[in-house]
Amino acid sequence: MKTASEQEIVDAIGPGRHVVCSPGCGTPTTLLEIIARNTRSLPRMSLCSGLLLGDYPFLLAAEQGIMSYCTWHVTPAVRKLVADGTVPFYPVRASQVMSLITHLGVDVALIRVTPPDGNGFCSLGPSVSYPLPAVRQATLVIAELDDTLPRTRGEGSIHVSKIDMAVESSSPMPEYPRAGTDELSRAIAHHILPLLPVDPTLQIGIGSIPEALVEALLEEGVPNLRFAGMAIDAMADLHDAGLLAVDGFVPYPPIMAAELMGTRRLMDFAHENPLLGVYSTPLGITASNLSRFDRFVSINSAIEIDRGGQVNAEWVAERQLSGVGGSVDFTESALLSVGGIRIIAMASTNVRDASSKIVHALGREVPVTVPRHSVDYVVTEYGAARLGFASTRERAELLASIAHPDHRDLILEQVPVA
Repeated sequence: MKTASEQEIVDAIGPGRHVVCSPGCGTPTTLLEIIARNTRSLPRMSLCSGLLLGDYPFLLAAEQGIMSYCTWHVTPAVRKLVADGTVPFYPVRASQVMSLITHLGVDVALIRVTPPDGNGFCSLGPSVSYPLPAVRQATLVIAELDDTLPRTRGEGSIHVSKIDMAVESSSPMPEYPRAGTDELSRAIAHHILPLLPVDPTLQIGIGSIPEALVEALLEEGVPNLRFAGMAIDAMADLHDAGLLAVDGFVPYPPIMAAELMGTRRLMDFAHENPLLGVYSTPLGITASNLSRFDRFVSINSAIEIDRGGQVNAEWVAERQLSGVGGSVDFTESALLSVGGIRIIAMASTNVRDASSKIVHALGREVPVTVPRHSVDYVVTEYGAARLGFASTRERAELLASIAHPDHRDLILEQVPVA
């Protein structure tokens, strides 16, 4: 591994290369800043990524057509550019991302790693999902060395021989702060608790409802918990309370994540901790592996759901709000798991205008993220509706019962007869 100057990195990448960078708390901010400062020396370069934290310093060059950028996870920073077509968006599920990267011809990987240990191994720390397969595919691997990164267990160790050149990070690891809970999210969480089987493996996302659910698990002292998919700060609190399933966790620990999305609290907990592992997509996200866990429970959010149970989790106001993500993969994992459950959890109304998130029908252009046959329960602050094996008429009635009272009549208009 060669410690390189900015100019050496630019020269190594050169024009016309296809580049991918690590997402989330593994975002290589220093390397992205180097690219942004040197885009005119990197003509026809294309960059792709999932959700990035921090600034997107290269976006001006993408707007000007000096380089191109594409993504499969939209954030506020790129939402307008996706809407006007400047930034292509790929509606692929998390398990397909590596195949997309291969399809795009990616040959350069930008990653954020720990400095090497005494045996020459660096750790990808909080982000292993697609970065590890990308490192294996790329012909040029450039690392940003960050000594604030946790050295995580699982699959994230790579030897310095796999890294062509490196640069010291000029900024600390980006963090994902807690969303915080409120009365609404706590009410939803307490409606989820009775649905959970004994000794579950839970998949949760990020946001106030997942955080409220973990708080509720802590308050109720629910034991023998496992988690998959993503790790958040509050899981460290469950460990401190002795609620993780610490016995018999070979070959996987009680927390097996593809990404760590949190603050210093989570990173310090994850550092060299055998109870938490970070894994690549084939192990950490795909149903072929996760469905091996009995009582796998997927808990995902939604922007809206129609009265038949179709879920839109990515589109609002005629714009792409986020991405497909792993929701379908985790839903399939729960479907194939013995005793698995698939839950959609959301507030009954939108904060911005108090409109109902349970609607009569999705709009014509609105994508269906999760089809109606893949939802067992929908939970709002008004309760839980069990849709599995319900008829179309029963679904409308059940969903209306957990909608805001002001919107129930509209949902029930012209209810199907069967």
